Amino acid sequence: MTTAGREQVGAKGERTRRQIIEGALQALGTGGVAATTTRDIAAGAGVRLATLHYHFDSKSALLLAVLEHLIDETTSALREETGDTADIAACIRESLHAGWRYLTLTLELQIVQYELTLYALRRDDAAGLAAYQYDAYIKLYQDILQGVAARTGELDAAGCADVARFMLAGIDGLLLQELAKPNKARSSRGIEALIAATQGFASGLANDRETPKAGTRATRG
Repeated sequence: MTTAGREQVGAKGERTRRQIIEGALQALGTGGVAATTTRDIAAGAGVRLATLHYHFDSKSALLLAVLEHLIDETTSALREETGDTADIAACIRESLHAGWRYLTLTLELQIVQYELTLYALRRDDAAGLAAYQYDAYIKLYQDILQGVAARTGELDAAGCADVARFMLAGIDGLLLQELAKPNKARSSRGIEALIAATQGFASGLANDRETPKAGTRATRG
């Protein structure tokens, strides 16, 4: 087979794989994670079951691909909406606003993600899914923060990681509240409170970093 032929086959395989993932998202959104079978997904994607299993050797492998797809979509959306900011405080405000806008526009997908997390926690063969998801979102916020901190010197890598975890914990809780009992005004107040709390937390970490430890003496130069 020529190089062009191999590339064509590879491109076709990638299209089929994406078709299956999109079919999985539709099926999961309708039937939920636990009740949805690979046969349901194949039917929704318009492919044969054998074709699905050629690309994904198990339901867990397919669910991981779905989760990776959702993470990529979220990451791309947030990075596009988060531009250069003057300092960490502004970065926190912009990142949380951008994150919340995206989450509220994709509530059905967020329900699927929560279901994937619970599914993973209950199955030994998918134990890594939950950790993978949260690690990926922490890294997203951490990378955004570090991009600013590298310029301003306000936080080190460990501080950025701590702030990223704080941000994710807060926005995750607000999202669950919004899904369980929608109230846009309450959620808007919650986001502003989360921004203020995160900025205060980050400021405290920055001050701790700048303050010399007991028994040491700051040096000049």
